[in-house]
Amino acid sequence: MTVTQIINLLHKSIADKSYDLVPTEKNRSSRRKFGLTIYDIEDFLISISEEDLYSGPEKDRDRPDEEVFIFLKEILPGIQFYVKIKKDSRVAYDRIKILSCHEALY
Repeated sequence: MTVTQIINLLHKSIADKSYDLVPTEKNRSSRRKFGLTIYDIEDFLISISEEDLYSGPEKDRDRPDEEVFIFLKEILPGIQFYVKIKKDSRVAYDRIKILSCHEALY
């Protein structure tokens, strides 16, 4: 997939409420830390564009036959979030899998 294709799939998946947000501790704790609702996260994800691409496509370390894309974008003033996404291969239809969506810690 190209970055344009993955962003289009991200936006479509969010709009359709058909996405998988992996409930990692980092993802959950960043939401709690900044008081973000799932609606805030969805609005943020819809705002991601090609200019926010940090790296990718690159091989998924857990599934080398799949590609991941990584984005960095400010979610709140002075707070950047790290977002790692890929096409969800576990389902028969096109949807996005959000592996990471948390504060970017440098």
